[in-house]
Amino acid sequence: MKHGTFPIIRQVIIGAGDMEKAGQQMREAFGLARGFADPLLEGINMDDETFRVGGESHLELVGALTPEAPIAKWCEKVGGGGGYGLAIQVPALGPFMERAESIGARTIEDIVVYDRRIVQLHPGDLGILVELDEIPEAEQWFWDDVEADVSENPVIDDVLAVEISNPDPSALAQKWSTLFDVPVETVDGVLQVSIGARTARFVEGDVKMMTGCEVQVAEGVLPDAREVTVSGVAFTLV
Repeated sequence: MKHGTFPIIRQVIIGAGDMEKAGQQMREAFGLARGFADPLLEGINMDDETFRVGGESHLELVGALTPEAPIAKWCEKVGGGGGYGLAIQVPALGPFMERAESIGARTIEDIVVYDRRIVQLHPGDLGILVELDEIPEAEQWFWDDVEADVSENPVIDDVLAVEISNPDPSALAQKWSTLFDVPVETVDGVLQVSIGARTARFVEGDVKMMTGCEVQVAEGVLPDAREVTVSGVAFTLV
């Protein structure tokens, strides 16, 4: 995979009803070091743990610090946890905002975080939370200067694709196609769009959330299992 290809899926965000259990599963299944926290999330009653996966991708667990936190209600709604959203790096927000308006995707946040403008689009319109982060330098990301533990034996080293469940996957795929200005393709009977070098796939399901994530096995590693489920997300190791 060629890194640095905009847009860049930087973080796969997974809601967890049990943060401790989900974090342990992440570390054990994928050989990851203990993650780090975004200190700003505590201010909105969210717990989080972010794991570096290779040089460009991250897996982020988010949970509730209080029972009243919206993420607590969401996790309960989907059965304890599931794929909550994506953080996607873009070089400029302007074209994306125009296309988001054209498909009726509502903006729930438009703020500056760590000196960078970010926009969050409503999950009710796009199936999951879509965060667009305006960072023109493809080689830069929010956590570049964060000192975090490094795994000596990682099982995975990249995120390749995500799978999004929706009662109307065709309509949802078309929205994503418009937002990211790419065609909808059908591969092995599944609708998908390219997000830079990675892929978003759309499948039929009653629950609106991200249900799957395809990750790349590190070179020379033989994983214990090729399929692992963590907090409602089915990971496929390829």
